Amino acid sequence: MATIYLDHQATTPPDPAVVEAMTFAATHCYANPASPHAAGIRAFREVERARGAVARLIGAARSEICFTSGATEGNNLAIKGVVTPGERRHVVTTAVEHKSVLDSCRSLRDAGHEVTVLPVDAEGRVSARQVAAALRPDTALVSVMLANNEISTIQPVAEIGAVTRAAGVPLHCDATQGVGALPVDVRALGVDLLTFSGHKIYGPKGVGALYVSNDLSDRAPLAPLLHGGGQERGLRAGTVNTTAVIGLGAAVGVLTARREEESARLAGLRERFLSTLAELVPYELNSGTGPGFLPHAVNLSFEGADAQQLLLEVTDIAVSTGSACNSAAQEPSHVLMAAGLSPERIRGSIRVGLGRFTTEEDVVRAAHALAAGVSSRAVRAA
Repeated sequence: MATIYLDHQATTPPDPAVVEAMTFAATHCYANPASPHAAGIRAFREVERARGAVARLIGAARSEICFTSGATEGNNLAIKGVVTPGERRHVVTTAVEHKSVLDSCRSLRDAGHEVTVLPVDAEGRVSARQVAAALRPDTALVSVMLANNEISTIQPVAEIGAVTRAAGVPLHCDATQGVGALPVDVRALGVDLLTFSGHKIYGPKGVGALYVSNDLSDRAPLAPLLHGGGQERGLRAGTVNTTAVIGLGAAVGVLTARREEESARLAGLRERFLSTLAELVPYELNSGTGPGFLPHAVNLSFEGADAQQLLLEVTDIAVSTGSACNSAAQEPSHVLMAAGLSPERIRGSIRVGLGRFTTEEDVVRAAHALAAGVSSRAVRAA
């Protein structure tokens, strides 16, 4: 029987429309989009078509979109592009950010800048009031994610944006987990920089987008990480990955057409999964399921369980014990630790992420498989 894939926060399978678009691109748009001949111009037009689709998705102008290799590069470029070497500056972020944000901030600290990492409440949320209290005259940047990749918490980015705008401080938002499930408008959020990846929205790996507001570019242009041919308006040197960019544009098109309906469907499947599981084995929720959380994901713990070992034994479902970026290091989740969970509860925690191709049968089977694994381990431990 096929594995049930429920790890959509780590990555999503490409939509058939994306595969079709990328096949077309690889066959017909292989020319360098910077070349002046007809084939190059054709590739350039397709890249710009995708740029327009991304811009419309988030309420931006085409001139504000820079293609990257993904959110990790975008986060590095956004943070290090604003806080450049030289005069020492101050950065504010939160304890539950993705490692690409936290490690970028750590590199700034190593270079002599100051970084304030704000704590979160038990739901993993930071408040606009906390951000306001952390701002200083030398604050160069605030970075707060839209939605968390482990516990699905949606941050009050629009409220934080009002604070940073009033203070004249740029706001960066890693929207990687939120853009596929939530309506995202950069003007309404009040952000100056926003990042996301294609592979989280049923697009290809190796491509993402960085929004840089024209207002920020006019006031203080970002310093690029890569230098060379001046592609992407000077922000990212290197030949554009045309095939991946066209795939991203196709993914955005599919997403735009069905996001609201799909979010409601997945929220219903999540409730079915949890109610089925509750009938079979006890568990504790580590994330909420209300309007302040993503609709398609949940984090939960089984008392006394070792989640790493459990998932090695329950081989017919694919779920995670936390961020895929941390799994190789086998480190406890910094997100669950920041939310105040005990080491025992963290050790028994798993993350379940439903997706576009998940069915009701899938979630029922997954609940039974997990419950059987937990019960089997409990019997052996007894």
